[in-house]
Amino acid sequence: MAKKRAKKSQKKSAPVKKRTIPVKQITSRYNSRLALRDLILFALLSIISFILFTVSGNTLYQDTFYLLAILFGFIALAFLIVFLVIIFARGKVKGK
Repeated sequence: MAKKRAKKSQKKSAPVKKRTIPVKQITSRYNSRLALRDLILFALLSIISFILFTVSGNTLYQDTFYLLAILFGFIALAFLIVFLVIIFARGKVKGK
């Protein structure tokens, strides 16, 4: 008959302490200035494209400037949302 092996006792491991990593703030003046600058840039590009859309006489130019005005308008809207999120996040951090 085969010999039965004796079970070895397992050592209990000591509890591991979790180390917390500090989170950097994403709401700095640089980020808000950068978002505001891009918002102004794309808003101006959208307005210029819309003006060129209304002024141009050729259908090809009208379609091109119309698409550019819509594209730049959506990008400006995205930067407006980013800017507002940064401003509200900064207000929450200062409120604490």
